Amino acid sequence: MRLHPAAAAAVTLTAAGFIVAGCSTNSSSTAAAPAATSAATSAATAASAAPTGSPAASPSSSQPAQAAGSATCQTSNLSYALGAATGTSAQRTQVVNLTNKGRSACTLDGFPGVNLTGAANGQQNYTWSLARQSAGYSTVTLRPGGTAHFGLVYLPGTSASTDIAVTTLVMTPPNDYTQAELTWSQSVVLQDGATHPGTYVTPVTAGS
Repeated sequence: MRLHPAAAAAVTLTAAGFIVAGCSTNSSSTAAAPAATSAATSAATAASAAPTGSPAASPSSSQPAQAAGSATCQTSNLSYALGAATGTSAQRTQVVNLTNKGRSACTLDGFPGVNLTGAANGQQNYTWSLARQSAGYSTVTLRPGGTAHFGLVYLPGTSASTDIAVTTLVMTPPNDYTQAELTWSQSVVLQDGATHPGTYVTPVTAGS
């Protein structure tokens, strides 16, 4: 069920420096935590899938064979688009699709780096670096024109002072340091100081 129709958005590539890199087994992540907020009730709905802040689990032993000669997918060879939005009023998931627009196969292995940017705490360009779900994953091989996706699981807000009014998703694919931006208009409960936030990123998986 699509709860919040997503407007079409153009992807903008920028130099790295404002977001943690996308992450796989050999890298780690730390979500920024400048200030704790009160959202205990909403967070409880996500306790069973709460992230640890880093991809502690190792890749699945059943990962598919990697295409010969394929390299890590770079931001410049990927296009980004909002996919399906599902869930309930307590917790939702926004799918983000990544399509290989290059001429050769490439691989995605692990978690993207994702920042939410918008109005919060009296600032218009507040940035929240999201934690990653504690989950296993497999290497995904994207042939030219192929699509993979990750999920942005979030606690929908009510435009209260404890929310962040998101305007932009700032992303890097796994094992890369170049950003891509995607417009996303959504109010999200701000939990950038929470140990187990109800808003987090899932690993990249095959398909859309």
